[in-house]
Amino acid sequence: MTVSVILPTYNERDNIIKLIQEIIKNVEKTNHSYEIVVVDDNSPDKTGLLCREHFLKNNKINVFVRKNERGFASAIYYGIKKSKGEIIIVMDTDFSHDPKLITIMLSEIKKCDIVLASRYVQNGGGENKRRYWMSKAYNMYLRYILRINISDFLFGYFCVKRQFVVKNNLLSRNIFFGFGDYFIRLAYYINKSGGTFLEIPAFYKDRIYGVSKSNLKKMLVTYTSTSLQLLMRDLFAKKR
Repeated sequence: MTVSVILPTYNERDNIIKLIQEIIKNVEKTNHSYEIVVVDDNSPDKTGLLCREHFLKNNKINVFVRKNERGFASAIYYGIKKSKGEIIIVMDTDFSHDPKLITIMLSEIKKCDIVLASRYVQNGGGENKRRYWMSKAYNMYLRYILRINISDFLFGYFCVKRQFVVKNNLLSRNIFFGFGDYFIRLAYYINKSGGTFLEIPAFYKDRIYGVSKSNLKKMLVTYTSTSLQLLMRDLFAKKR
């Protein structure tokens, strides 16, 4: 089976080449063929152009530079639409998501519809302890309010079967918009579609190069709004 690794980028020139090399090394340990799809939002630091130049002779690396569209979730949507693999892996490009987990994900995806990397299962963790515990508390809130039996809605490193996503009409712009809130919606609709989840332990490392794009206050407001909208959808559905 073919694996498509989707990499949304913005100002990641210090990370992207080494990351792709590590992804290749780990995917090639499996019996899967692969492609790597880089979607760059016209980074001022020329991340996309650097990547395209470096891997010019490797037809397994597909680089798309978007000049008329912006957004983390929409870049993931764009990358999935452009990809061809039966299995899709989505990961960040700042090395907070360990490429070594790819081999485990590809082994475990046989047992479920989506494999999630989680900081909050046994042997998971995080380098920044303050962020770790704040995120854990918020994940407990999401788990309670959405009634979905997973421990980490916010890490965003996952492996999913394309057939399941397509069959259940989950590859939609109504899901893939915003920042990390897209995954809260995706998990909600996977659960509603009867999808099976499996979590594997992950350790969140602070980035070494580049600057984080996260705005914690904005994220808190957006993610809470998203979760409440999904809750209201459920409540309204029960009343009908």
